Amino acid sequence: MKIDRARTLVILFIAVVLVGLALIISSQFFSYSGIAFQVLTYALSILALVLAVLSVVNSIRQNRAMNRMVHDVHAAIAELREVTASNEEIEKELKDEYRMNKVITDVLSEYGIGDSERVRKSIARRVSHRLNK
Repeated sequence: MKIDRARTLVILFIAVVLVGLALIISSQFFSYSGIAFQVLTYALSILALVLAVLSVVNSIRQNRAMNRMVHDVHAAIAELREVTASNEEIEKELKDEYRMNKVITDVLSEYGIGDSERVRKSIARRVSHRLNK
């Protein structure tokens, strides 16, 4: 069973107000001259207390929301770093593949595509030699 904090808080404040009013009225039961001022002062002090508590509650909620946002931003930054690292790896592999394809194309254009075993081995040696440069 989940406890509703706001409802509990309101019930506690109402109880405090009623107990305070009962104490004020009972202490001044036979003297009616200052009761209105005391009730007004008491009600204003309770209102100030409620506003202070609500301000603290709101501050706590904002702090939690800010912490969640900071956590989310840090997680997003970490993911972006991972993506950047994998992109750099992919880019390097693509450059290597391009270089290899360029060398193979250059060698094949120099010698042509051979039908004999001797020409194919010669082409393979030249490609290997250029890739090792």
